[in-house]
Amino acid sequence: MIPTARHQIERLHHDQVATREQSDFYAWGALDAADAFAYSLIERPQGSIILDLGCGRGAHTLHFAQSGAYVVAIDLSGGMTSVTQRRAVAAGLGDRVAVQQMSAESLGFADATFDYVFGHSVLHHTDLAVTRWEVHRVLKPGGRAVFLEPLSHNPLLNLFRRLTPWRRTPTEKPLSMADLRFFAEPFASVSHREFYLLALAAFAFAPFGSRALFRRTLHLLNAIDQRIFRLAPVLRRYAWVTVCEVRR
Repeated sequence: MIPTARHQIERLHHDQVATREQSDFYAWGALDAADAFAYSLIERPQGSIILDLGCGRGAHTLHFAQSGAYVVAIDLSGGMTSVTQRRAVAAGLGDRVAVQQMSAESLGFADATFDYVFGHSVLHHTDLAVTRWEVHRVLKPGGRAVFLEPLSHNPLLNLFRRLTPWRRTPTEKPLSMADLRFFAEPFASVSHREFYLLALAAFAFAPFGSRALFRRTLHLLNAIDQRIFRLAPVLRRYAWVTVCEVRR
C-alpha cells in the first residue's frame, strides 16, 4: 500500500509521542478496568501467536509475552516500534517478541497466521473498510480479535476533544456504534462492552494531582456504570470507550 497523507500525519504524530513519557491520567490507570476486561478475552495466551496491532510503547506486547504468548508487534510509527523493541529486550522477552514497522491497513503476513489480534486505541486511526478485511485475513479460523476503542457519541467528551486538539491527530475519528457494526460485518460474531460514563467525573480530581483519589473515585463510579449499562443499555453509546471482540 502506498503511504497516504493520513499515514504521514499519523506516523509523525506518534513518532513525537514516542519520545515523551506518559504522565497524565493514562499513566494514573484511567483505563485499567477496560484493559483488564480486554486482556481477559485473550483466554489462552500461553503458546498462542498474537498480533499486537498498533503496539505503541509496547505495554500490551509485554503483557502477552509475559503470559507465555509469542507476539508480533506492529506500529506505523518507527518511534513506537523502537521503544517496544528496547522494552522487550530489557525485559528478557526478545525471544517471544518480534517488532515490525507496518500499517494495519497492509499487513505483511500470510493468511490465517494469528490465534488472536489485539488492538488498543488503533482502529479509529485507520480506514475501517480496509483494516477489517486485513484483520479477518490474518486470523486463523475460529480466531478472535479484541479492540479497545474510544466512542464518539458523548457530547461532553467531544467538547473535550475539540478543546485539546494537541492530544490527537486531525485524521483520527472515534468510533460510532455504526462503525463497530460495519467493522464486524466480515466476522462470524461480535460482542462489545462499554466503560466509563459517570466514571468520567473522576477526572475532576486530575488537575489537583490526587492520583489516589482519582483511582478510588474511578473504580467506584465504574462499578456503578456497569449497573447502569445493564439496566439502561441505550446509555452504553455515551461511554468513553468500548471493548469489542470479533470472531472469525
